[in-house]
Amino acid sequence: MLHSNCIRVSLTLPIIAIVLFPAATSAAEGRVAVRIVDEQGNLTPARAWVKVGDRRFYEPSSPDTATPYRGDGSFSCDGSFTMEVPIGSAVVHVEKGKEFRPQDVDVVVSEGVTVTKTIQVQRWIDMPARGWYSADLHVHLGFDNPRVLKQLSLADDVHLIPSFTYWLRGQGEPWHEAWPDKSFTAPIVVDSRHVITRNNMEIERITHKADPGATVGATFLYNLNHPVTAKRNGEHFPTDAELCRIARKHSPHAVFDSDKPSWAETVVGAALGMLDTIQVCHNHYNRRRTVPGGWGMIGPLATGESNAAVGDGLFHRTNALYYRFLNCGFRLGVSGGSAVGVMGVPTGYNLVYAKIDGPLTAEKMWTAIRTGRTFATTGPMLTLNAGNKTVGDTISINSNQSAAVSIRTTVHSRERLESLQIIHNGHTVASRSLQNTDPEPVVETTLEFTLSAQHSGWVASRALYRTPGGLLRQAHTSPIYISVDERPTASAEDARYMLRWIDQLVEIANSHTDHFPDDDARQSVLSIYSEARSRYEQIIDVALQNRGS
Repeated sequence: MLHSNCIRVSLTLPIIAIVLFPAATSAAEGRVAVRIVDEQGNLTPARAWVKVGDRRFYEPSSPDTATPYRGDGSFSCDGSFTMEVPIGSAVVHVEKGKEFRPQDVDVVVSEGVTVTKTIQVQRWIDMPARGWYSADLHVHLGFDNPRVLKQLSLADDVHLIPSFTYWLRGQGEPWHEAWPDKSFTAPIVVDSRHVITRNNMEIERITHKADPGATVGATFLYNLNHPVTAKRNGEHFPTDAELCRIARKHSPHAVFDSDKPSWAETVVGAALGMLDTIQVCHNHYNRRRTVPGGWGMIGPLATGESNAAVGDGLFHRTNALYYRFLNCGFRLGVSGGSAVGVMGVPTGYNLVYAKIDGPLTAEKMWTAIRTGRTFATTGPMLTLNAGNKTVGDTISINSNQSAAVSIRTTVHSRERLESLQIIHNGHTVASRSLQNTDPEPVVETTLEFTLSAQHSGWVASRALYRTPGGLLRQAHTSPIYISVDERPTASAEDARYMLRWIDQLVEIANSHTDHFPDDDARQSVLSIYSEARSRYEQIIDVALQNRGS
């Protein structure tokens, strides 16, 4: 994604200095010394690498404050770096998150000399000026090093970085009852546009070769007053929903996020109100590939479903499962996260943007994320309105009056887009092809649609595009909810799908007693599953009542 629409900067940029290397320098190498500046000429943190042929170099010789990341073949720095590279033609790549244009600068490296370049990053859109601030909700790198976290926030221009202090997998690691010290509970304010929190944790019980539904999955817990813990814990118990209930008691303003809608117990957390958001731009979307599903993810449970990366199967399944949850009447906003520190992506490859009023604070961001005033993205910027309502809002309609709703969505993108779409209750009701629209330098398009709503439901929008490698990616808004005659949203078809899902979880729990230390632990899990099943049965009843009214 970050390779598309790069600016190729010619050698007309000033070479500030050419100096001899010290005698210890390899005769087969030269050196590049780079200053990265903003539009005012001041040094600015950024992410970079140097490419010679097919090889990336990402370990600068200086300064020692640069942070190399092998997984992505890149490094973050505070605005300058020096690197030894083989002689010949090279390309210096510099990027600074989603709102700045990536730059590729050609240089020729000669033996025993330093080529010094100044590269200016250029902003193509300013989302904070519009009240939108970004967050990467899956950060493993640097939780114990505020300097690194500050550098990541500025270099990748991610406005809120909530790093995970604890990563619980039920494999014998301690489940702590407190944070390492008081500094982990207070936000770290980097500047007026960047803030860091560390009172967050991931509960991830997955196995790469597990059968569908045979592992718990991954749930993220943010903005905690205390860590969540359980004296009895393992790879299959307690349920994530039960752990979220524990967390909610001591942290009423916590935010609970499902790493993917296809994780085995997402069906349970959604039913019991223990999820606020679901990642539709998740960590299986990497720069160079889409990581296939599996890992104990559920299903497929219906004809045509796929967890594969080939043919965009996982992408379509991610969205389709999210739509099924919304059709059951659950209010779940979209979110996004990259898993920097684990996956081969930088901070902010997958993001969620949240709309807030006034200056940035962590609490404002969590409130906006929890209430669905968001869109998720791997690139484009997307907004959705219905009259004077926007994402997270509810439109109330009386069926005895006009039920027409005017929908408007606008996308800004430096990527070439495939299409801009409006989605109603899981179906595309309006679409505009953008395959022949070149970013010059930005695509800006609006799509409007008049919706005649007969039943309660929701509307959202998405912008689809492909990376240079052909990988399908998107921006996707949270819903605007539609209430007709104050009746709840309920789909019998989608609730029955969820019951098949829970049946699979129950069957696995009953047939794999080795997952639990004793029957009490297994019965506790089955009790939570039963509670979720009752919720979906209620949704079916409501759907049938709505149909008969």
